[in-house]
This record gives sequence, structure tokens and C-alpha cells, in this order.
Amino acid sequence: MFLQKLLIKIYEIIFRERVTPAIKIFFDNFQSLVFGYGISAVLLLLFQVLAGRILGPEEYGKYALVDSIATFLYLLMTLGISMALVRYTAQTKDYLTSKKIISTSYLVVAVFLIIITVLFFVFAGPLSKTIKVSLTVFYLSIIFAVCYALYMLATDTLRGLHKMKSLSLIRALFGFFVVLLLSLFLLKNSISFITVILIACFSYLAVFVLVLINIAKYLSFQIDKNWLKKVLEYGLYATGGSFLFFLLPPLSKLMINKFLTVSEVGIYNAYYFSSLNLMMFASTIFVAVFFPTASQYVSKVKILRIIRKSTLPLFVFGLVALFLFELIVLKLFGKDYPTDYLLMFLFALASILFFIYNVYNWLLYSKSLKEARLIMVFSLSMFLINILLNWYLIPRFSLMGAVTVLMLTYFFGWMYLLFINKMLKNEQ
Repeated sequence: MFLQKLLIKIYEIIFRERVTPAIKIFFDNFQSLVFGYGISAVLLLLFQVLAGRILGPEEYGKYALVDSIATFLYLLMTLGISMALVRYTAQTKDYLTSKKIISTSYLVVAVFLIIITVLFFVFAGPLSKTIKVSLTVFYLSIIFAVCYALYMLATDTLRGLHKMKSLSLIRALFGFFVVLLLSLFLLKNSISFITVILIACFSYLAVFVLVLINIAKYLSFQIDKNWLKKVLEYGLYATGGSFLFFLLPPLSKLMINKFLTVSEVGIYNAYYFSSLNLMMFASTIFVAVFFPTASQYVSKVKILRIIRKSTLPLFVFGLVALFLFELIVLKLFGKDYPTDYLLMFLFALASILFFIYNVYNWLLYSKSLKEARLIMVFSLSMFLINILLNWYLIPRFSLMGAVTVLMLTYFFGWMYLLFINKMLKNEQ
């Protein structure tokens, strides 16, 4: 209750108005998530720091490459269907409708998982040479992607059903799983980047099974043709629009691996984890409550006003907090990970810009397919531009070039979404 009261107080100071019942419900759900996600954040921080410190930049870089390739594969395996599941399930309170949406989504994802897994295993050889990674790294990436896709499908189902307390507990359990397993391997003095990947995979699968038990009554072996069309259409647009969220950091790591070294991928990942990944984590908590809530409202004007008034405080306090956090975490990673203050500042700035961009992004996704199409076109265009910019800047400016591309992309993404959001004023 303390966090909810604090959030209400801050809201009333900033916006100079009493909170509405809807805002109270939002803060209550947010508070429920923060507890579990907070525990998970601390445990995952411990997991990443221990892995990076023990493995060293080169082996940690291999782990980062597996994670990066898996992110690309994850999008192909799910095609945004889990995002469609959240949107449509959040909009209904009817059990049978929810069951149709969830069952259809799970069966379609299962088909995509099998097809993509088989295809990438068959073409692993030429693909791994193209992106300059070993076959071991590529095979592990496919396995990691399957496990992560199942994990995201499961947690997104809880989001759509507004089961925030269950989601909070699941996140905390995931953190406990990875740290416990890593500790056991450390006691046996048997750890490599492969061990770290397998620990994460097992933990993802454990969460998937637990959620599956929890939502069993919503599952059947029937595909509803009406909902199949809806989730596929929305999912495809959501996938295109997710490129700036999911794929830019992995793209940077793959480009660094192409032009620099695996060790520099590991160093970049340490900076990324202590800044941008933290904001992605915070954004995940926020969006887990925000997107289902926003999806219930026809008019988004008041939500938009709240977001705009929160932007300046986020910039001021966020930059300072992130810079200090980076400084602490990089020291924990050890002497093999050098401290560069300018690089830290650029990562902090890119992280704040990402968070703001992502909030606007999900606000528009909660509205209609029209906005989803606009986001998709922009995201795909910026992704292609990113490849060219990384190709030019990384060989010349090393890690500084990679983070500069991220920062510029999220800034222009934010400006683009502000432009689109002008249409919301017409609702007044």
C-alpha cells in the first residue's frame, strides 16, 4: 500500500487534481507488479554481473550474441500474436471469448515455433557464416528463442487476463530459478557461456509450465477462424512496429561482432545491461499494466496529457539515476570492463529516450489497427536506416557509434509518434 499512496501523492502534486478510481486501480496493479519484478530485477542483476565477471568479456560476448540472435528468431516465431492476445483479451470480460482468443493464439504460435525452428536448424550453416558466429552459438540461439517465446506467451497471457499478482509472483520465481541454478554450477566450478544459456532456457520453460497450469481452463485444441484472422492481422502489424523495441540493441551487438570483436560485444552488453536493459525492464513493468488499461479506453486524450506532463521529470531524475546506476554496476562487472563516462552518458540518454518512445508506442497500439500500421511503416524504415548507420559508424567510432545510432533512432521515433498523436486531440 505504501507505493500506491506514494504514487497517488506524486500524481496529485504534478497534475494538481485528485486521482480517479481508474487511476487508483492502475496504481494498485502497478504496485502488485513492482514487488515481484523488483525481486526479479535484483536477482537478474546478480545473475548478469556474476556471469559477466566470471566468464569475462569474450565468453560473456558469446552469451550476448546468443541472446541477440534469439531475439530476432523470437519475433519470427510469434509474429506479434502474444501482443494481440494481450490487447483482445484485455478488452473482454467474457470467459468463452477469452478462451477462444487464448486457445487460438497458443495453437498458431505452436505451428510457427515448429516451422521456424526446423527451417533455421536446416539452414544453420550458411546463416551462421553470414552473421559471423559459430554453429554452436547459432544452435543455442534457436533453442533459446523457443524457450523465450514460450515464456513471453505465458506471461503475456497473464497480462491480458489482468492477473497482475500472478505475473508478479512468476517474475520473482524466474529470478530465483536463474540465481539458484547459477549458484549450483558455481559450487561445482563448472560454468561457461553454454551453461548460462541453458540455465536461462530451463528457467523460461519452468515459468511456462507454471503459467500453463494456472490458465488451463482457458486452453482447448480448437482454432476460432474469426479470432485467427484478428490476432494474425494485429500481430503482423505489432511485429513490424516492435522492431525498434526488440531488435535495435541486438542489431548493434551483431554489427559490433561483425566489425570489432566478441570481447567488445561483451563490454557493450555490460553497458547495455546497466542502462538500456534496466529501462526496458522498467518499461515492461509499466506496459504490463499500462497497455491492458489503455486498451479499455476509447478516448486516450487524458492518458496522453498525463504522459506529456511526466516527460520532463523523467528526463531530469532518470538521467542522474541511470548514470549513477551504470557507475555502480560496471564496477561490479570488474576491471575487464572499462569505465567510459561519455559512453555511460550516451547510454543513459538513449535509455530515457527509449522509455518515452515506448510509452507513446504502446499508447498508439492500444487505439486501433490504423495506428499500428503507421508505427510498423516507421519502424521498418528506421530499422533499415539503422543497419546503414551502424555499418558506417561502428568501424569508425567503435561502441560510441553503436550507442549514438540507438540514441538518434529513439529520439526521431519519439518525434514521429508525437506527430501521430496529434490526431488524438481531435477526440476532444
